[in-house]
Amino acid sequence: MIAQGLSNREIARHLVLSVGTVKVHTRNIYGKLGVGSRTQALAQAARFKLL
Repeated sequence: MIAQGLSNREIARHLVLSVGTVKVHTRNIYGKLGVGSRTQALAQAARFKLL
């Protein structure tokens, strides 16, 4: 959903989660990819062929 350009609020609405929960999961994804932003995460995911 991040790759689709959805905001944390939109992701939360789609998955019926709180925005805080989405933020925590997003931060965990960034940590696993070794990045600090959505843009960097998308670039790294593309490099790892995750998208």
